[in-house]
Amino acid sequence: MQKKYRLKNGKVFDYLHKRGHSFANKLLVLVYAPSKYPLRVGFIVSKKVGKANVRNKTRRRLREAFRALIPYMKDNHNFIVIARSECAEADFYQLSSALAHLLAKENLFEKEIDSEVAKRLKLHSTLKRVCGK
Repeated sequence: MQKKYRLKNGKVFDYLHKRGHSFANKLLVLVYAPSKYPLRVGFIVSKKVGKANVRNKTRRRLREAFRALIPYMKDNHNFIVIARSECAEADFYQLSSALAHLLAKENLFEKEIDSEVAKRLKLHSTLKRVCGK
């Protein structure tokens, strides 16, 4: 994922935790809020997930899944993706499907996901229909 999409400022993290909308599933928690600036995202993977190598692997997988979905998302939102402890056993396709599920649940996609991207992320056919407009 490019650096321009990364959320680094601690004040923005605090703001999102206090004022953002939060939604969760078994693997992830998504916190988002509208912003006057372009899309940015931060990832939180705590020690509950596992040791450093597991946390880094989970963070890399989440970044890649989010990167593939950026062109289809609405702009001008800030996001925090929080990994739950079940992420340690999940593979890339489960994480990407969980992330797409949360984004689709909150209607944060601007356009329908290409079949090529859906195939690469192994998104379920029902989820692909929900993600589209």
